[in-house]
Amino acid sequence: MNGLKLLLDLNTETDNLYVETDMEARAMYQIFGFGPLEEENVSDDPRKITFEAGGRNALAGISKPDVDYLLGASIITFGTDTVCIYEFENKKLSGLEKAGDDLYEISLKEQTSIENGSVAEMLSSEFYSLEYDDTRDDLPLSTNRLLIFLFGEKERIYRDGILADGKYDGFIEAVNRFMEDYDVEFEQSEGTELVLSTVYLMREYLNQDWEQVYGLLEKR
Repeated sequence: MNGLKLLLDLNTETDNLYVETDMEARAMYQIFGFGPLEEENVSDDPRKITFEAGGRNALAGISKPDVDYLLGASIITFGTDTVCIYEFENKKLSGLEKAGDDLYEISLKEQTSIENGSVAEMLSSEFYSLEYDDTRDDLPLSTNRLLIFLFGEKERIYRDGILADGKYDGFIEAVNRFMEDYDVEFEQSEGTELVLSTVYLMREYLNQDWEQVYGLLEKR
């Protein structure tokens, strides 16, 4: 994804930390600290959002006394072919680039792109895992952060009960057609829900078609 900017507008204290981008995309983001926090919508927990092209995509609201505690943000976008990870600079207001009257742009420190298929491969190596070991040092920090986000989403889907929650009915119907078309069977066990939660991520976030999913299942 090109043209993604993270801006802070101090003309208002409502939804004033926001993203501008030229493309629509599903995304996850994490904001790293604001000092003493009172607002419920400012948190260092990963959150989900769908960015709209050309719009003001609000992430949080920050009051002026808190701006000197601004540390940074990580934003992950899920595209047709790649996942893009944006790491924004840890700077106080005095170090930010001014983009207008009380409007500041937070500098992009690093941008990384990973092919969707490569991320799906990483997930497939942990089909039966619910938690990700974030102490691994064989992957870049940005990739670790991506996997932490995805495993957190996987746990949420699993806890929902992917076989029982009606909001997944469309996905389960597609899985049943996949099983018939590819002559695949899933064992009736707790592990099945872990596998299906992983497959859901591959389909919904990583744009993997059923043939690609089948190939990954064959390798497990």
